[in-house]
Amino acid sequence: MTYRRLNRPGPPYLYILEQVKMNWSYLGTALAIIVLIRLVKAYITKRWGPVLVPMLEKVFGTTKWEELVLQHVKKHAVAGDPDSVLQTFDNLCTTRKWTLKTSGKRGEMLDGTIRDTKPRVCLEMGTSYGYTAVRIGRLLSPGARLLTLEPNPQLAKVAEEMVQLAGLQDKVTVITADADDVIPQLTKKYDVTDIDIVFLDYWKDRYIRDLQLIQEHGLLKSGFVVVTDQIGDGQATDHTVEYDTGAEKFECTLKPVDSDDTSVRS
Repeated sequence: MTYRRLNRPGPPYLYILEQVKMNWSYLGTALAIIVLIRLVKAYITKRWGPVLVPMLEKVFGTTKWEELVLQHVKKHAVAGDPDSVLQTFDNLCTTRKWTLKTSGKRGEMLDGTIRDTKPRVCLEMGTSYGYTAVRIGRLLSPGARLLTLEPNPQLAKVAEEMVQLAGLQDKVTVITADADDVIPQLTKKYDVTDIDIVFLDYWKDRYIRDLQLIQEHGLLKSGFVVVTDQIGDGQATDHTVEYDTGAEKFECTLKPVDSDDTSVRS
């Protein structure tokens, strides 16, 4: 930095002091801007993360939101306590105004289905963060198990850690693969001869196709239950009802929970 002597009265050292004072002013302004940016970023992440992150994920195909969720649950939940994991997850979603599909009334319906059915083998397609896997796994009897499929490697990793945090790794197996690759291998690779409950929570246009694939491999026994997400009014419901009631082998009973969820027993 160059100095220029100004036509001011007084000793030269005053000019140096003025220059130093000016430099400190610039530094203070820069630090204030950095702090402000960090505060704004933290606020946006906390307040609007659940809205902005999914939008950004669709645009850019990547997000770290699932990691933030996992770290929050790890920090606040009691390790080895599935109910604590679920409650921490519920509290986070309430704070962030983020709705869970299998909490509240729907979660109670799912709990009741597990208790009434007492399944030995459950299959979930669409693991996501692992919330439903923990919810189902905590109610399984000794020796019973849940296989849950998640093709997204990042989500599958989070779900697996969530299951381990809940202490359910002996009952819940997270499989990082698509249904097309797993269903034909269920008997040979995972020793599954029949499935008691199928929980569908992913692309709705694949519900019927994957149910048919499971049936083609002889894995649906009498009394099996299908729990689907968000089939109220519309094409998905019509196709599900038509498929189940039209099958000669099965008699189908629909159990509506609310406008968004339906349990299908056949």
